[in-house]
Amino acid sequence: MSESGSAFATTSHLEATEHLAVPLPSGATAHLDARTHPAATVHVATDPAGPSQRSHVFSGSAVLPTLSDRAHSHDLDALARQLADLQAWLADDLAAVERALRTPTGSTLAERAGRHLLQAGGKRIRPLCTLLVGRMGAASDGSVPAGLRDLAIAVELVHNATLLHDDVVDMADTRRGQPTSRALHGNEVSIFAGDWVLVAALRRIVASGYPHLVGSALDTLEAMIAAEVEQAQRASVLADDVEGYLRVAQGKTASLFRWAMQAGATAAGLDCAATAALQTFGGDLGIAFQITDDVLDLCGQPQHTGKALFADICEGKITLPVAFALHRQPDLREQILTCKQTHLAEQSGTPVVQNRADCSVADQCAGIVAAVVDCGALEAAREQASHYCERALASLLLVRPCPEVDALRTVADALVRRRA
Repeated sequence: MSESGSAFATTSHLEATEHLAVPLPSGATAHLDARTHPAATVHVATDPAGPSQRSHVFSGSAVLPTLSDRAHSHDLDALARQLADLQAWLADDLAAVERALRTPTGSTLAERAGRHLLQAGGKRIRPLCTLLVGRMGAASDGSVPAGLRDLAIAVELVHNATLLHDDVVDMADTRRGQPTSRALHGNEVSIFAGDWVLVAALRRIVASGYPHLVGSALDTLEAMIAAEVEQAQRASVLADDVEGYLRVAQGKTASLFRWAMQAGATAAGLDCAATAALQTFGGDLGIAFQITDDVLDLCGQPQHTGKALFADICEGKITLPVAFALHRQPDLREQILTCKQTHLAEQSGTPVVQNRADCSVADQCAGIVAAVVDCGALEAAREQASHYCERALASLLLVRPCPEVDALRTVADALVRRRA
């Protein structure tokens, strides 16, 4: 497989019938939907006279194998094959990023606690996006822009720093199927570990050769902090307005996706219009990602998601599916409040007065989720995730056709369809 071309064919869940031939490097040819359709069907065929294909073996990150496995398990075989091909295409880059994330560089307790989370794996979606966009500026020999891998590592480090802090706020005991750093080392160490990972991220940005990106990274961090604070305030009063939910999702999730796209575009040397389009793609994809995460908190499988169900309900966080349900069944609010109070009592060791046999937190949550499903709110949230995914895909029409754009379509499709 050529490093500068792509040998995967993406086929969206939306139909496309008119195609436009687009030349690719190394003798490959792509056929791109010529209509103004955000979900083009793209077929990439490699010229037999072109470079011989290379097979890659990648055993580090769970980024694409996880999505591919989940796609297979839900009869999305075409999507799974596309993800597997994408994994092979970016194998060298992904492996380098994974090695950097997992390799210890010091011996302090803060680093060990931070590295514990990094070594637990993850989907690595954000660095994948950075790598794909950065490859739009690849040289004719297929070499990636200098500093691109550092930027991909940095965006994942920022994400993990926030998780180390989140686990303290949420009193979480497991993440990615492993004990959290706070469960192993305590809350204080986990907080300092998050700080250490954040410093490591900023060092990577400086080392990338694009130090001016530090400013936009700091703006992103500020937006994430503001959103987390607002989310905590909303949880204290069980706020259920959709506008507020989306504002929080923009800050805490979409902002980092936008920066991931900006970083890749900067490394690729893309113009302002393309960079802006890709940032819009990242922002809308981030919201779709967050809504899907919130759906999975209610109905996912812990062995796949790596964390316990119902965490948001227990903390009083009114996510989009629950907000939709409250608008349809206002009396559900009292059940959520009771569940939150029971959860807090159990955490503090306060005796819980049980008036019913099914008064445990798990049973209360199960009843709430059943109501969310029965009133159609869960499906409505999934539709909203698809809506934001389509908005993201529409932004890609403003970027020149290339295999990397096709790959971003595949990633977006996988993120919304995922079950983990």
